[in-house]
Amino acid sequence: MSFQKVVFAVALFFVSATVLAQKGTIRGKVIDEATGEPMIGVSVVIKGTTIGAPTDLEGAFSFPADPGTYDLQASFISFETVTVSGVMVKPGEVTLVGTIRLGESVEQMEEVVVRAQVVRETEAALLTVKRKSPNLIDGISSETFSKIGDSDAAGAIKRVPGVSVQGGQYVFVRGLGDRYTKTTLNSMEIPGLDPDRNAVQMDIFPTNLINNIVVYKSFTPDLAADFVGGIVDVELKDFPATKVSSFSISTTYNPDMHFRNDFLTYKGGSTDFLGFDDGTRELPYDAQENGQLPNATNQERIELLRNVTQRFTPDMAVSQTNSLPNLSMSYALGNQFDKSGYKLGYNLALNYGASSTFYEDARDASYAKPAQKDQTELIADTRFAGPLAVKDVQFSGLFGTSIKTDNSKYSLKLLRIQNGTERAALRTRVRSLDNFNTSIVDGLEYTERFLNNATISGDHFFADNTASIKWKGAATFSTINDKDVRITPFTLDDDTDEPTINAQEGGEPNRIWRLLDEQNFSGKVDYEKEFKFNNNTSKFKAGASDVFKMRDYAIQDFFVRFLGNIDNLNINGDADRILAEENVIDTDDGGSYMSSRFTPSNAYSGSINIAGAYVSTELGLTERLKTIFGLRAEKYDQFFTGQNQSGDRVFDNDKVLNSFELFPSFNLTFSPGENSNLRASYARTIARPSFKEKSTVEIQDVLTGRTFIGNIDLVETNINNYDLRYEFFFQRGQTISVGTFYKTFENPIELVRQSANANNIKPTNVGDASIFGAELEVRKDFGFISEALANFSVKGNFTVTEAIVNIDETEKQGRLNGLRDGEQLEEQRSFVGQPPYIVNTSLDYLNFETNWEASLSYNVQGPTLAIVGINRTPDTYTVPFHSLNFNVSKAFGLDNKNKIGFRVTNILGDIQEREFRSFGSSNQIETSRELGRSFRIKYSRTF
Repeated sequence: MSFQKVVFAVALFFVSATVLAQKGTIRGKVIDEATGEPMIGVSVVIKGTTIGAPTDLEGAFSFPADPGTYDLQASFISFETVTVSGVMVKPGEVTLVGTIRLGESVEQMEEVVVRAQVVRETEAALLTVKRKSPNLIDGISSETFSKIGDSDAAGAIKRVPGVSVQGGQYVFVRGLGDRYTKTTLNSMEIPGLDPDRNAVQMDIFPTNLINNIVVYKSFTPDLAADFVGGIVDVELKDFPATKVSSFSISTTYNPDMHFRNDFLTYKGGSTDFLGFDDGTRELPYDAQENGQLPNATNQERIELLRNVTQRFTPDMAVSQTNSLPNLSMSYALGNQFDKSGYKLGYNLALNYGASSTFYEDARDASYAKPAQKDQTELIADTRFAGPLAVKDVQFSGLFGTSIKTDNSKYSLKLLRIQNGTERAALRTRVRSLDNFNTSIVDGLEYTERFLNNATISGDHFFADNTASIKWKGAATFSTINDKDVRITPFTLDDDTDEPTINAQEGGEPNRIWRLLDEQNFSGKVDYEKEFKFNNNTSKFKAGASDVFKMRDYAIQDFFVRFLGNIDNLNINGDADRILAEENVIDTDDGGSYMSSRFTPSNAYSGSINIAGAYVSTELGLTERLKTIFGLRAEKYDQFFTGQNQSGDRVFDNDKVLNSFELFPSFNLTFSPGENSNLRASYARTIARPSFKEKSTVEIQDVLTGRTFIGNIDLVETNINNYDLRYEFFFQRGQTISVGTFYKTFENPIELVRQSANANNIKPTNVGDASIFGAELEVRKDFGFISEALANFSVKGNFTVTEAIVNIDETEKQGRLNGLRDGEQLEEQRSFVGQPPYIVNTSLDYLNFETNWEASLSYNVQGPTLAIVGINRTPDTYTVPFHSLNFNVSKAFGLDNKNKIGFRVTNILGDIQEREFRSFGSSNQIETSRELGRSFRIKYSRTF
């Protein structure tokens, strides 16, 4: 090739590159107005040209265009043609059109014209899905996360009708407790991160990782059969429509908790700031594997015990430090690329958060009824009072990538969450019922949690686009370790008030490790075929799924013994002196040493396998009436290895529960108008006991003194579900809906206090139960009053319920034993975890021109039975917590890529409380935490 040709080719390349670089890209999505589903093969072009592209299998389109302002036209056979005017293309940038909705045309009509700048998709798109879904769903989108200012899923999901959050972590749907609410990630089951709970802790999911949260309230056969209150599906973000890089940082200040020099802590590890332990708190001696430690009776044993004792960190006392405000940071990066024949995209998100919480007077207590039936006032048993400090660190990361061809899409999402929580307490404990004494208790805890999830999926559409196969596979590995929980009680001498260690009265110092590992593997495949019935669009669906999970759990418990006279050790109420080098046993002259008390009942393992298959049909009976009915079959097997404390019941991978059940469902939707639905549904579902519930394990909460005792004899709960709802949808994502639901329970499982000890609670099959409820949801702006008020809107959802449990003979006898003189036996009582009412409401302001957003939100739920009491132990109720919060934000700068926000939480300064209630007695506090008011300022930047 000649030199001139080379120069010409190079020049042509740079000219072409310059021309291409000047082009912009137009992207958007097209959905069917009638069904809310993506439309494939819609022609989207610049009006008057052939420049454009057809939509892909997700209804998305993307094509390059020269800079300028255009009218965009979307057309499809037998559908209205929609023109989006005023689409501005800038050099080298992506212009997002949003979601275009095509309505079916029965006659030749003029095209529908909309302005590009008013096509806002996220919240409206979710409401479209809700309107056209064959079953009852509610949800919340990432747009609302931003508007309200919630930083994690637990805070955000409280905005969903009929949903409440307990303890800032656990979701209750329609008031039904965590064991009746299922959480899925990308529609796949995942394990929780708390051995004492069935549900997943929602506060571990930062909102910038989430695309939508959808709550399914009525059952369809493609969902898992262990469906009661509902299924909460957290959908992680896919790749974005345009290149995005964003950063945010926020800090939260609470006057009651931050910049305090009396904040409690203790010496931890070097990586605590990253949310995991560096090995400082690792188990120093495995009593399960190596056997119990002996008593110090000879020199050989003393040398062994000294060696083992010195492996334990000597720090046993709390110390004081200064507490800093909370800090949170996040970074996100994503893009997609249009290649020849396919599209490739990725999404990366990182989050870091560190918080400090201080309760100056954290109270936990247990009370009992008097032994004499003519007395009614509750008697204190054990009471804790004093400061409690919590430091929490969470680090999470998400990476997702997807590739789309004309008829297929493949996705991979990887999620890592790690969380470390340190608790330090120095509280006074008063025992005043059976063993009267007062102690000062140092309490040190550290919990590390890990969740690793990988989800791979594929969507495949056949040539005619009327049939598809979708599959997913997920592997989740979770770990929760309570590492080196240290409890040191110093009993105060009755005469001198001097602190001493008295094992017979106040107990001895002890160290506890609780170690849990769980693996979860799940897969599903769904086939869907569209067909015509009565000339209306209908669908046939079939699929299969399998879930296999394994859990290993063990508690290692150690305590401090003393050889010789403890007074010679000069401990003087200082917990750090107990295992000080000079006090550790060396000869038979005396000293402190560690002893173990591991019992086989403190360890268990188990596995569960759930194989399922289903068929269902969605029929368009008429233009306005459709139904979905089907049948799901599930084979359930649960295995357990462990034994009870007495050793008379031993299990070695025994099958403790197995069943094969059929679950029919029927959903009917009538649309009296284009924007309204009347829905009715029935389904049979099931609730099964968890690993922890159907076990022989005993788990103690060392801060509250409460002990959970497993029940290997639990059976499944069968549920019948009935729903009725009317919905009306206005423009711009406004809606009003009213509905009722009714559920019956056979053999429901509830937490019941044990008669021998009020601090022991046990899951128990109780008498049959029923729940009747009504829901109201309103989303409406004030534009109907005045155009000047169109930027203001109100969102509210209200739920009222009546829940009844018919007490069985066992509970009846226990309640008879605890009756006071003049008290009548109630044959029915409330359902555990079911509040009589739930209120979620907010007043919002949104101005697209000035970029101001504001929201005043309020949440409360009525007094709720938490734990059932029998004999002399009273019932426990959750006290209503009135949560009033305000959030305001403003976008500014070039293209409004900067945003600053301010938020105030718990404006009313309410206190979180749980209390004992009994006939003729004043209510007594079981748990009390003063949260104070928090003020957050947040800055975010999109690049």
